[in-house]
Amino acid sequence: MLNHDILGVVERQVRTWSAGDAGVYAAAAGGPSPAFAIPLLQHGGPQLGLTGADMTQVLHAEQSLWLHGKLPAHGSTVVTKTVTDIYDKGSGALVVSTWESEYATTRSSCFVKGEGGFGGERGETRELTVPGTRPEISFFRTTADQALRYRETGDENPMHHDAEFARRAGFAQPILHGLCTLGITVRGLDFTELHARFTAPVTPGDELRIERWPTGEFRTFANGRQVLLGSVRFSEVDSR
Repeated sequence: MLNHDILGVVERQVRTWSAGDAGVYAAAAGGPSPAFAIPLLQHGGPQLGLTGADMTQVLHAEQSLWLHGKLPAHGSTVVTKTVTDIYDKGSGALVVSTWESEYATTRSSCFVKGEGGFGGERGETRELTVPGTRPEISFFRTTADQALRYRETGDENPMHHDAEFARRAGFAQPILHGLCTLGITVRGLDFTELHARFTAPVTPGDELRIERWPTGEFRTFANGRQVLLGSVRFSEVDSR
């Protein structure tokens, strides 16, 4: 059972990175991206720290990122993690955690199935939409080992590499990290802010259909269904 005493808990650690780490991320996500700051800050995965929860019932629901400046090619920074909210969504609990550093702030929301109904606040839902205009469309074929490659960025969630764990979670095989799908979707973009919602799982080997708008909105499909929806705010130096 999810331990609600994690609410408000603050943890600090020093994170150090090199140009090689950014290269590992780019290789796993199809290209370089400011989104590298997400696995850098929340090293180990967004699901860490959910004490007492059945990890086979935990799904990554949303992700946000705010960049405070350009991330150096190598360096170190103090990262402060805080469990900021636990919302009651009825069928489950939504646990929101924030990681802060001098270079960036990132926030993850994890949905824990079966942990709702405790009488807490429901919380607000961020509205994410796309324009009615025609998007730019591209395709990306993930590989059978895509999740194993993304695992090298530090996300050790067994949902993405342990077949028996994935089966207990209700999947036929390990699924791709939502953050990998996100990285592939926003690769090559220069942005300062990002918000995304994961709406369905992706299986390594799936082909992704990526739709992006000049105004920053995006969505991604796999096997004919939407798996990701979100938007970025472009930096001032971005010609778009």
